[in-house]
Amino acid sequence: MKIGFANKYLLDNVTRQVGYVFAISSVILTFLDFSKKIKLFIFVGTLILSLFIYIANLIFANLMSFTTFKVGESEIRIQKGDIFSNEIFNNPDFIKVINANEYFDTIVNEEIISKRSVHGKFLLRSDVDVSKVDDAIKKDKRLNKRHKVGENLDREEGNQIKYELGSIFKYSDDVFLTALTHFDEYNKAYLSIQDFIRFLINFWDEIDELYAGRTVVITLFGSNLARLDNNTYSNTQILDTILWTFRLRRIKFKKPTKLIILLDRETNQKINYYKIKDRFYGLQE
Repeated sequence: MKIGFANKYLLDNVTRQVGYVFAISSVILTFLDFSKKIKLFIFVGTLILSLFIYIANLIFANLMSFTTFKVGESEIRIQKGDIFSNEIFNNPDFIKVINANEYFDTIVNEEIISKRSVHGKFLLRSDVDVSKVDDAIKKDKRLNKRHKVGENLDREEGNQIKYELGSIFKYSDDVFLTALTHFDEYNKAYLSIQDFIRFLINFWDEIDELYAGRTVVITLFGSNLARLDNNTYSNTQILDTILWTFRLRRIKFKKPTKLIILLDRETNQKINYYKIKDRFYGLQE
């Protein structure tokens, strides 16, 4: 089970609900005159109802496979999904964000970009012309003027211009690429938690400037091939960090637009939605 019997968030939630039940029972027993037998019946009934509330919450917590809540004025939905599904990728009202490396590389050869990564899957699409992507990146005035941080002329394969983490390249009106990871001299991705937080803060600022009132769809940045601190953080902790930085930047996705975070099937099964919802639901600052 994702949520154990003594989970703190579960017990806190159950305690609040059971508190209301006992409060109502206390009022009834205090102000109404019942026989001892009926009072005992009410007391036992309250205990049984409390146990039912606990079991119901435990089952619900372990069966949660998606959640929707608000952070400030913004609606966020976390769910299982594929960013390349027709429903999402072909919807012009959704901005799809693809995480790339700091060079915005376009070579999918398992040494630079894995075909299993979101970036690799995007570049291998039949409707993506890689040569045009490279050319557009080099000609992107906004990207190169504001986010270029240097050149690596010793790099023999892949792009040589390095960009700031969190910077965004607009591939099209509704498909963005963002620089998520550093690359070492062996073309291996790496990312410290400090870099990840800086990436997120820059990324939210970029999105706030570019999203133009549309729903933004992202995947779970920092998981799997990103090698965040050598994969020492759980997916729930990564999601937690994404949400806290979103709240920190005070971005406002007003209805009907929202932020959608997509998780693959395996990740979705491991995410502690109950904890996430408990921590972030209703934060109205």
